[in-house]
Parts: sequence; C-alpha cells; structure tokens
Amino acid sequence: MSRYHYFLNSILVVIGVYGIATAYDYGIASLNFYNVKNNIEKWHADSHDSALIPYLRAKNNSLVANKYHPNNALYLDLMAQVDEWGVIFEFENEAEGLNSAKQRYLKATQLRPLWPVTWASLVKVKWRLQEFDDEMLYFIERAHTLGPKKAEVSILIADLGLALYTNNHPMLFKIRPIFYERLAQGLFNPLSRDAIRNVIKNYDAESLVCRWLRDKPNATKWLPSKCK
Repeated sequence: MSRYHYFLNSILVVIGVYGIATAYDYGIASLNFYNVKNNIEKWHADSHDSALIPYLRAKNNSLVANKYHPNNALYLDLMAQVDEWGVIFEFENEAEGLNSAKQRYLKATQLRPLWPVTWASLVKVKWRLQEFDDEMLYFIERAHTLGPKKAEVSILIADLGLALYTNNHPMLFKIRPIFYERLAQGLFNPLSRDAIRNVIKNYDAESLVCRWLRDKPNATKWLPSKCK
C-alpha cells in the first residue's frame, strides 16, 4: 500500500470513529432529553405531582443531555424549565433557581435568538422574581415581535397584563398596546382561545376586556357574553 493510500485510509478511519462517537453522544443526549420532556409534560398536566425522586431524576437527565450535546438551545431551554419546576415544587431556593433558569434561557437565546417562546419564558422568570424593569420590557417586546401569532406568547402577556392591572402596577402603561393586541390575538387564535378565556375568567375581567377590545369584534365574539 502506498503512503498516499495509507494516509487516506487513516483519515477515513478517524472520520468514521468521530462520526460513531458523535452519534453516540447525540443519542445519549436525545434519550435523556425525552425523559425530561415527558416529566415536564406530566407536571404541566398535574402541578401537584411534586415527588422529589422524579424531580431529581429529571434534573440529572437534563444535565446529562447538556453534557453530551452542549450548546444545544433546546436542551438549555429544558434545563431552565426544570429549574423553574424546582422552585415551584419548593425543592430549590427561589432566587437561585430562578436566576439559574434565567441564565440558561439567555444562553438559549444567544444560540437561537428567534425563538419567541424562550423570550416569553424569560418574561415569566422576571415576573416570578418581581423584576418589572427595562430588561423585562425588552423580553416582552422580543417575544411579541418574534411570535406575533404564537399562542404561548399571547397567553403569557394576557396573564401578565391582567395581573398588572389588578395590582395597579405602572408597568402596564408601558405594555398596554402590546397587552391589548395579545388579548385580541389570543382570543382569535383557536390554539390559545380557551386558555385566554380562562385567564380572563380568573381575573373576573370579561367586562373590562369587552371595553378594551370594543373595536375588535372578531376577537370579543369568542367571549361568553360576546360583549353585548
């Protein structure tokens, strides 16, 4: 065998080994990702399912997924969600858990800056931290701009806006146009309509929404009263 063919075969072997190793790492990462994803879906379905062992397992699986496939925005987003659930279940210190989630969401936005739901998740973290500042406003604007019809964004902003109104918070004045638009969009969109109606019901705010959206009959017609 000539030196050239020996060198070529060596290169092919290295490439093959690297490909197998990479496929193995990605496979391990994917398996752990879906284990965590399944847990998070269960928690969303039943937020009282707060056993410590499944939480610790999900947390470990999220760390393993990130270890085997670092700098993956989806895996970082999932790790942040686990941090949030740890706070909700009171397994983690609130400030530490939420700030950890924030940093992971921020890193995810650096890798995938056009994902509106990640920006919306950052808004929710700021809300939980009670940080109603210019950074929160920036996150709101990014989520709104990047996801003009994204159901999750509409639901979050509608919920936040009504909470701000109920508490007479000055932040509402800064987001009022976005808030009204997301209320209307959320009612009009069948993917968010039921959730938005539940948010409005929880705040006993149907008459308010009818007044705020009186120029948007295509949205308010989906309210039970139909704003008559």
